[in-house]
Amino acid sequence: MKIFRTVCPRKCYDACAMLAHVEDGRLVKVEGDPDSRVTRGALCPRADRYVERTYHPDRLLQPMRRVGEAGSDEFEPISWDEAIEWMADSLTRTARESDPRALLYYACTGHDGVMTQFGNLFLSHYGGYSSVYGDLCWPAGMEATRLMFGTLHHTPPESYAHSKLIVLWGKNAAVTSPHQMRFVKEAQAEGTQLVCVDPVRTKTARLADEHLAPTPGTDGFLANALAHVILSEDLHDAEFVREHVHGFEDYRRMVRQYEPSKAAEVCGLPKDTIVKFARRLAAQKPANLNAGFGVQRYRNGGQTIRSLAALQVICGNIGNVGGGFDYTNEAAFLARPYPFKVPAQPRVRQLGPVSQLGRVLLGAKSPRIRAAIIERANPMTQNPFSSTVHYALTRLDFVCVIDQFLTDTARRANLVLPAKTMFEETDVHPGQWHGILQIKEKCIEPPGGVRTEREIYRALAEAMGYPTDQFDLDAEAVLHEVLPAGLSVKRLRKESFDRHGPDHVPFADFRFRTPSGKIELLSTAAEISWHCDPLPFYAPPKESAQADPERFKLFPLHLLTPKSEYRQNSQWGNDPHLNQAEEEHAIRMHPDDCVARGLEDGQEVRVYNDRGAIKMPVRRDEGVRPGVAVVYSGKWLSRDGMSVNVLTSDHVTDMGYGATFFDCLVEVEALKSGTE
Repeated sequence: MKIFRTVCPRKCYDACAMLAHVEDGRLVKVEGDPDSRVTRGALCPRADRYVERTYHPDRLLQPMRRVGEAGSDEFEPISWDEAIEWMADSLTRTARESDPRALLYYACTGHDGVMTQFGNLFLSHYGGYSSVYGDLCWPAGMEATRLMFGTLHHTPPESYAHSKLIVLWGKNAAVTSPHQMRFVKEAQAEGTQLVCVDPVRTKTARLADEHLAPTPGTDGFLANALAHVILSEDLHDAEFVREHVHGFEDYRRMVRQYEPSKAAEVCGLPKDTIVKFARRLAAQKPANLNAGFGVQRYRNGGQTIRSLAALQVICGNIGNVGGGFDYTNEAAFLARPYPFKVPAQPRVRQLGPVSQLGRVLLGAKSPRIRAAIIERANPMTQNPFSSTVHYALTRLDFVCVIDQFLTDTARRANLVLPAKTMFEETDVHPGQWHGILQIKEKCIEPPGGVRTEREIYRALAEAMGYPTDQFDLDAEAVLHEVLPAGLSVKRLRKESFDRHGPDHVPFADFRFRTPSGKIELLSTAAEISWHCDPLPFYAPPKESAQADPERFKLFPLHLLTPKSEYRQNSQWGNDPHLNQAEEEHAIRMHPDDCVARGLEDGQEVRVYNDRGAIKMPVRRDEGVRPGVAVVYSGKWLSRDGMSVNVLTSDHVTDMGYGATFFDCLVEVEALKSGTE
C-alpha cells in the first residue's frame, strides 16, 4: 500500500487536502490529510467519492465519435489515431477555408492546474483562435475588492477565535466551505456571535445567532443604510478613517440618502432590525465580514461588494486580529503561467463576455465560428441562458470536447476525447480561501486509452506538423518554472506551502496598492475602467420591480440558483450515492406564494420566463422569503431532464465581466395537462 499526498483541483473554496491510498496500481481509498491546518483531516461529500468517480462505469476510456446527424445522441468508440487525424483535418480545414480565429477555444476550471496549459501551447502554433473573457464565478467581487484595497487578502480561519462578531453575507459556508464553517462554529462556542445575511434560511443561517433576509439584490442598499446609521450616530472609527481612507467625506455625503426607513422598503427588513444591526456591527469590534460570491451575481455585483467592504473600513475592522473583509485570496494565484517558447503570439479574438457565450458565438462574423475545442467545462448546462449556447454549438461544423464523462456538452460534440482524473498527473493547486499551495501527486496510471491533455495536444501537434519538444517537458520541470522562488516539487511532497500562516493579519502594515496608497471609498479607477460611479452607489438589479416594473408584473418571483453541497456545479451529477443524499430537486417557495398560485406541496409546476421553462415539483418552505424561489443548480439535461440555466439571464456585472445568475425573474404555475 502506497499513500500519496494530494489535493482536490476543482478551484473550490476549500481545496480539500487528501491522502490517496493506492494498492497494486489501483486507487482504493481517499481520506482527509490530518496534517492540513485548514481542512484538518476532513473531506467534503464530493471529495469523499473520488474512488467511485475515478472508476465510475460511465467514465470515458477511449475516444468517442457521434453517430448520425447533429442532434444524434449515439456515440461509437474510435481509435486515437482516427480521432487525432479527424481533429487535425477539421482544424486544418477551418484555418485554410476561413481563419484560425474561426476556432473557439473554451476552457474553464472544472479541473484547474498548471499542467492544463498545453492547449495554449498548441494554439500558439495553430496561429490564432477566438475566446471569451470574464468569468462565471467571482470576478465582480474580485475587481471591487482590488479597487478598494489594491489587492486580495483573506483572514486565516484561526483569527475567528479573536472575533467578537462574524458576518457571513450571502455565503452559505456550511455548504460551500465546510472547513471554514468548522472554525466559525468553534469561535461561536467561545462566545463569538454569528450573523448571516441571506434571502434564504440556509444551512448556515440556521446555525447563526441572527439571520437577516433582505430582498435579493438589495444588499448594496442595505450596506449603505447600515453606514448611514453608523456615521449619523458617530459610531465609526474616526482615527482609522483619518489615517487610512481616501474619499471618506464624499462617501459620508453619499450614504445620507440611504435612510433606514427607506431601506426597510427596498430591502424588506424592519427599520429597527437595520438600526440594531448597524449599531452591533460598530460596537462588537473586532468584527469579520465574509462576503460570498452570491451577492455579486447581479448586475450591481461589484458596487455591492464595495458597499459591504466599506462597512468594515469605517468601523476600523481592517488590519486587526479578528477583523477583516474577506472575499478571496491573492495567494490563490501562487503559480505563474509556464513561459512556453512560441514562434509568435497567436492572434486571439476576444468575442465577448463568457456569460454571453451563446450570443457572442451566434454573432461572430468575419470569420464566423466554425469549430470549437471545449475542455474542463460544461457550458451546455452551466452557462446562463443555456438554450442559446445549445443552439450556437449545434450550428458549428466541428466540436471536440475533452472530458471524463458524456456530459450534456459532450453529447453535442462530434468528437469526445477521454480526460485524465486528478490522480493521473502531477500538478500543484492552491485554495481560493486559504491560498495554501499543495502538491497534486500522480498516484496511478490513466486507465485504458485515457491520455492527459498534454498528450492529446502533443499528438495533435505532431499530426499537424508542429514542433513537439515542449510537449515532452517533464511535469516536475514545468512546475519548477512556475513556483515561487525557493519552492520545489520535492519540498511540496513533504509539506504544503503556506504563504501567510495562521497568524497572518491582512493589511497589518496599512499599505494598500491603490493609486492613493489608502483604502479607496472613492475610486476614480472604477469610473475610468468600468464606467461605474466612483462611490459605491446602489443600483437595483436589472430584473427587479425597481428597474423593470413591467417585467416584474409578468414574472414576479426572484429566482435564486445556489450551489449544492453534493455536486461541484454539474460535476458529480452522475454519482448515484450523492444524488440520493441530495435534497429533492424541486422549486422551493414560501407558503404564501404557493397559496397565492393555488399550488399544493409536491405538485408538479412549470417555472418560466421569456427565456425558457422547466418542470419540477414545488415545495413549500418557510425559510424562503416571500417573493423568492430557489432551485439548486447543476442538474443534467441527459440525466435529470432539465437545466435551470435555461431561465437565467446572460447579463453582465457592472465590473469584472461576471455572470448575473441571480438577476433573474420567473413565474410559477400549476402544470397543465399536456404542457411541455
